[in-house]
Amino acid sequence: MFIKVLDKDLANMIAAGEVVERPASAVKELCENSVDAGASVITIEIRSGGLALIKVTDNGCGIHPDDVSNAFLRHATSKISKPSDLDSIYTLGFRGEALASVAAVANVELYTRTQEFDIGMSCSANFGNIEQVQQTHGFIGTSIKVENLFYNTPARMKFLKKDTTESGYVEEVVRKTALAHPEVSFRFICDGKEKLFTPGDGIIENAVFTIYGKEVASQMLPISYNDGGIGVSGLVSSPVYTRKTRNMQTFFVNNRPIVSRMLTSALEEACSGQIPSGSHPLGVVMLTIPADTVDVNVHPAKLEVKFSDESVIYKSVYWAVKNAISKPIMPKILVSKENGSPSPAPVLKQNEISYKSEAASHKDISAIIQPGKTDVKESVQNYNIPNIPPPLARNYDIFQNMTDLLRKQAENEEKPPQKSEKKPEYMQIGVELSREIEYNIIGQVFKTYILVERGNDLIMIDQHAAHEHIVYARLLQQVKNHSITVQQMLTPAVISLTPVEKAFALQNIEFWAEIGFEIEEFGNNDIVVRGVPDAIEFGEIAGVISEIISSAMQNKMSVQPKSKETALYTVACRAAIKAGKHMTYAEMEDLAKQLFAIDKTITCPHGRPAWVALDKQFIEKQFKRIK
Repeated sequence: MFIKVLDKDLANMIAAGEVVERPASAVKELCENSVDAGASVITIEIRSGGLALIKVTDNGCGIHPDDVSNAFLRHATSKISKPSDLDSIYTLGFRGEALASVAAVANVELYTRTQEFDIGMSCSANFGNIEQVQQTHGFIGTSIKVENLFYNTPARMKFLKKDTTESGYVEEVVRKTALAHPEVSFRFICDGKEKLFTPGDGIIENAVFTIYGKEVASQMLPISYNDGGIGVSGLVSSPVYTRKTRNMQTFFVNNRPIVSRMLTSALEEACSGQIPSGSHPLGVVMLTIPADTVDVNVHPAKLEVKFSDESVIYKSVYWAVKNAISKPIMPKILVSKENGSPSPAPVLKQNEISYKSEAASHKDISAIIQPGKTDVKESVQNYNIPNIPPPLARNYDIFQNMTDLLRKQAENEEKPPQKSEKKPEYMQIGVELSREIEYNIIGQVFKTYILVERGNDLIMIDQHAAHEHIVYARLLQQVKNHSITVQQMLTPAVISLTPVEKAFALQNIEFWAEIGFEIEEFGNNDIVVRGVPDAIEFGEIAGVISEIISSAMQNKMSVQPKSKETALYTVACRAAIKAGKHMTYAEMEDLAKQLFAIDKTITCPHGRPAWVALDKQFIEKQFKRIK
């Protein structure tokens, strides 16, 4: 086997594959160039998911006439000129690959004009070959039209999704770029319809309102934190407003949209304990850091970066989010040194966090200090005040007093009894019950469990788990028999989704119909739900739809074999009687009747037992009636 030097065209096509993975990648590169050109208005237009047409027009500074043909050469850029420039990159595009990569796999037409010239320039390139450069008239700025993307690389075409899906990916790119640059007005047109138009007034709240809608915008809290040259700004959702996916978590470093597990972890760790398990906060988190502390040249598509000190970045994001979602109330544990009487808690300055001593126990504090620690005493003793960011360290005495008290509480605290791994002989979980035995409803305890006397057993029924199984079994049987009952809604529910979620929903209409949902497109990124399974209440519809999409997609755009069962799990869970709901005697009797009609051991779809039985013999032993 001999080593050969690839010809120019083939080398460019391979290089293009690293940068231009799909139409959305081309849009990202072109939009970044427009932002770097200082544009205040950027219009993006696509057809057929971006394969037939991508057109990006801006009012930026334009390209000098002498540089037009050079713009299509690989590694041709105006952003850097020497190695030291790599240590201070603030622009988005700097490697000079965008136009060259796009032109290698498409037909490209470029028009541009700078302010100092009355005449503009146009240039066309077909699959990497520059064919025509000439003068023309027009506006100040740049317009790039891309047609027949991947026409010369059918292998790449084969791995693309449907047009609606690719359009969703493009819109997602435009959304993130618009969030990163609220000072720029973005207009996105898809197949002749305007899908997005941001005001470009520099206010992030207005950008979020335009992109995600009024409901999301009304639930966002501002982030503001600055320490040691690291600034964190943006928005985070209040703890009461969450989603089942992380699709609405976006992170930016020096206005560059990135993907970072570390930043995701910092955001979610700051919200842990305040949001339900399995839910995720929404966030638009913007980091401003010195350019020499971050390497933006570690990913072909510039989606990932490397920080010189991840721990500092992590703490900054963590405390910024924690400050935003925490109420500024100081603990009432401070004691005056002079007379020992309580002294008023000092007021913290902006961006300085505080704690509620009554609401936040020592377990909460230790969980923040050392996530994963289970020994309260060890966690509190190892609490290191100097590790607190400087704004908090200024209140050293406050936290020292608090941790001293918590340390004493931890030392005096009794250790909880060890749980025995051996199951008690008196308790049976999920037992099989004969239908013939009569029963008597005693009542409800803790608004969660139903007590039933049945033969020689006292049965405790988990009202949610039991009803969840009953609903799931009924829905599953209806789906198998193709006879699911659909409840037509007098007032259809309009649900806002991300572009990718909407594309998935509309591509799988038959899947939704099979499990009892009637959905239609409703414009922008909304769908309208006109029919639902009869078990669901109106207020649960949006949550059910979002959760089903999240579990069904699994990073793919088609439903999987188990998607239907998983969807029915979600419907049953949402439709079942909730723990904490007061039930009437008639409701308890009806639930028990349906449960005892099932002559087999059952659990809820999540695997939890539906009931637990205590036998009469054990109870009598507790009262010393028998030995």
